Amino acid sequence: MANRRASAVEHNAAIMERSFSVAAQVAEQQSWLERTLKPKKVTARYPVKGAPLLYATCGFGSLGDALFGYNSGAIP
Repeated sequence: MANRRASAVEHNAAIMERSFSVAAQVAEQQSWLERTLKPKKVTARYPVKGAPLLYATCGFGSLGDALFGYNSGAIP
């Protein structure tokens, strides 16, 4: 079991190293304009995330199903 964990850790480290090298290559190839226009901070699209977002989405879909009868075959 310890051997498997070590190989997983090595695999994850190799993936991170490759991703950093790709990010460095992309940064080198960007022009001045691209670097200037690129946002410095990325914000979330939704005010909630995770399980509350999932439950709200499911509840909204169920409400539409109950009110408008999409599963009843009323809408062709």
